[in-house]
Amino acid sequence: EVVAEIRRSSVESFAALRHTSECARALHPPPGSLPASLPAFILPTCTLLPGERADFTLFEPRYLALARHALGLDGGAAPPDGRYAHLPDSASGAVGTVASILSHQSLSDGQVVVRVLAGPRARLVRTSRLEEVHRPGGEGGPPLPPLQHVALETLADEPGEDAAADAALARECLERLAKLVPLDQLPQSVNVPPLLSPERLSLWLCGVILRANDTTARVQWLCERSTRKRLEFV
Repeated sequence: EVVAEIRRSSVESFAALRHTSECARALHPPPGSLPASLPAFILPTCTLLPGERADFTLFEPRYLALARHALGLDGGAAPPDGRYAHLPDSASGAVGTVASILSHQSLSDGQVVVRVLAGPRARLVRTSRLEEVHRPGGEGGPPLPPLQHVALETLADEPGEDAAADAALARECLERLAKLVPLDQLPQSVNVPPLLSPERLSLWLCGVILRANDTTARVQWLCERSTRKRLEFV
């Protein structure tokens, strides 16, 4: 993954290595490193699968507050983590991903453009707190929706009956995809295929073949805990 990132990067090697390190941390965080609480981006119309990249323009006050919190721009005492919970809804049990903000740009009109990378799957355990959000400049009006902070637990597939068969099926799926579309011609939103993990590769393949607006199927396979079923679907 490091070599591939350097080769396709237009910047100098150390910057590419730093960027790759940030991506690796987002995709494969160390065990036990998930914060006790993360701000939540509730977006029913866009379900990100692990390894997918996306750009968002944030304008709602609660999500501007999310960006400030994740990027450490809110003056908080805790060091910035850069991560947030990307979820399809706000109910307990909702499954989404732990996403990381890789870069951001503040616009003159107050909006913030962020580029994010979706990391591991996670399930919403509970809402830890609701952060009150105020209008810019202290303008009056009805209360604004608060920013939801949530506690998460990571989600992984159940162990399969035949790990070797799952690995063989994963390789077959990837080989068939490569015959249809050369891997170096896949969209930039798609990360490097995780070749060493059938589970992660099955999710990566779903991200390649499912349309971005097919949220029903994306949520279904994000919640699925059988690598074999996901690969058979692919």
